[in-house]
Amino acid sequence: MRNLHVWSDSTHIGVFSQRSGGSPVRFEYDDAKGAPISLSLPRTGAYSDIAPKAFLENLLPESRKARWRMADRLGVDSVDTFDLLAGVDVTGGLVFTPSAEEPSVQGEARPLDDDELAAQIIQTRAAGSAWFARTEHCRFSLAGGQPKFTLANHNGTWLWPNIAIPSTHIIKPAVADCPGSDRVEDAVMELGELCGLQAAPHGMIEPRAGVSAYIVERFDRKVENGRIRRLHCEDIAQAMGCMPDGKYDIDAVSCIRFLHRFDPTDGLGYEFVRRLAFNVSSADSDSHGKNYSLMLEPDGIRFSPMYDMSATRTWVGMDQDLAMRINDKEFAEWVEPSDWAALAADSGLDGDKVVAIARNMAGLVLDHTDEVASMVPEAQRDAMTKALVKVNESIEPTHDAPELARSVAATSNGYGSVAGAVWVRPHTRNGYDVRGYWRSR
Repeated sequence: MRNLHVWSDSTHIGVFSQRSGGSPVRFEYDDAKGAPISLSLPRTGAYSDIAPKAFLENLLPESRKARWRMADRLGVDSVDTFDLLAGVDVTGGLVFTPSAEEPSVQGEARPLDDDELAAQIIQTRAAGSAWFARTEHCRFSLAGGQPKFTLANHNGTWLWPNIAIPSTHIIKPAVADCPGSDRVEDAVMELGELCGLQAAPHGMIEPRAGVSAYIVERFDRKVENGRIRRLHCEDIAQAMGCMPDGKYDIDAVSCIRFLHRFDPTDGLGYEFVRRLAFNVSSADSDSHGKNYSLMLEPDGIRFSPMYDMSATRTWVGMDQDLAMRINDKEFAEWVEPSDWAALAADSGLDGDKVVAIARNMAGLVLDHTDEVASMVPEAQRDAMTKALVKVNESIEPTHDAPELARSVAATSNGYGSVAGAVWVRPHTRNGYDVRGYWRSR
């Protein structure tokens, strides 16, 4: 029996366990009180057999090459989930240890100077799918496939993070196949803010002349009295109990149905629509289930600030079809107001309100396109601008009610009544896509 103990702010929460490499991963809470570590793992009630494994897998890089690089840097001889997550800095408010011994709050502080930071940016950009940092001081895990690394900023000094030193920032160099992607992401994040959405603080960092990268402040960290605290969150894929390779199977209607169980007022559902509408109108075809996250707080859930936003259609080599289709429309430029109305009908939302949100968001995106285009290198500027215009050609943009597009402070009242139901994640059955739904026990 192998165990992976779960801690939050030095409090033991529960234990993941596995009898052998091929057996199911199990999870057990210490007690039934408090917020869950995942909406897929409720404190009371049942959860799917795959949910514990999916929760852990969603904390790791998707690339096997990156995982092997990570194993090498951590000094472990496998890419097993339990081995990779023990003792590292991960997304969210938790840390993991192989034993029940409380993790130390004292960690080795390994600083980086500007030359080392520049070298790390260059190495990460060049490594491709084997992007995990090359230094043995690196003890973190980041999900996803894009090359990146994370650091802790303490009183203006950059440090490598570990279990005792939480990271505060994520640094993403430009992707080799998408020149200028770092500055395009910075521009689209700015565009989101101009359109009224809450985005994580972001910008560009240039530790050495000619070496730069996109940098974003972590929303799952908070500095209090000089101490960096971890705040708990999870992405929609984790919340639904989906494995990372199922992130593109998560559809918009399933997301709204899922959120309704925790917020019957549908404030969270409409907030999701705002974010989805922006991603469609900002030419982001790669907005999948791991690009939307929820903060899990003691009294309920709310959406995190937005992140990972980019106009992916700037580059012709990127997929042009939507990761989350609207009424099964494959491309953003095919989406009409009636498609948003159909999405609303399938989701149980008000059709007029959903259509108004989508059309107003499109209008705001077009209003601010020229403003953010100036942030993008000249080589990508024209392509990004044309993409933003093209994807909005059928939505009939409006400018009469911009307040509908602004983020609202939507929260759930607690964690809903999930004791009598189990979430069935989106899946394929007999060649047909099946949307997610709540099933009575």
